Amino acid sequence: MKINECIMLLSSLWNCEKGVSKNVLESVEQITGFKLPQDYKKFMQWSNGGGGVLKKIRLSFWPAEDLVSLNEDYKINKYLGKKVLAIGSDGGPICLLLDYRGNNDEPCFSSVNFGDLDPGEIKVIAPKFTLALELAIAGEIVGDDL
Repeated sequence: MKINECIMLLSSLWNCEKGVSKNVLESVEQITGFKLPQDYKKFMQWSNGGGGVLKKIRLSFWPAEDLVSLNEDYKINKYLGKKVLAIGSDGGPICLLLDYRGNNDEPCFSSVNFGDLDPGEIKVIAPKFTLALELAIAGEIVGDDL
């Protein structure tokens, strides 16, 4: 499934926010040093953050303008290392990540508990952002998977 199809399927389930500009996304890339995946950028241009309750999981993505400050506030890189970028939560104790530990160009979609932020506890949910959304839409990701 492509990101446009995911967006179409999510549109009735998602509390959509006004999309973010390319300039803001480029600024995030410049500040963080990460190349954001194209599918994530396209999603954020559709809805800059927002959230929704899917079949078996809740997803909440942070606005692009807040990514740098929230990563600093939660001390994500101090505890998890410099190869991850937190992008949201499950609305509870789980932090959602773009995980660049295996590949600087195409991060995995991963999760970790906010409570301990233990890098050994990072779980890879899907090899790509779009696939994670596809699995969530299909009900193939449940809270325990995070």
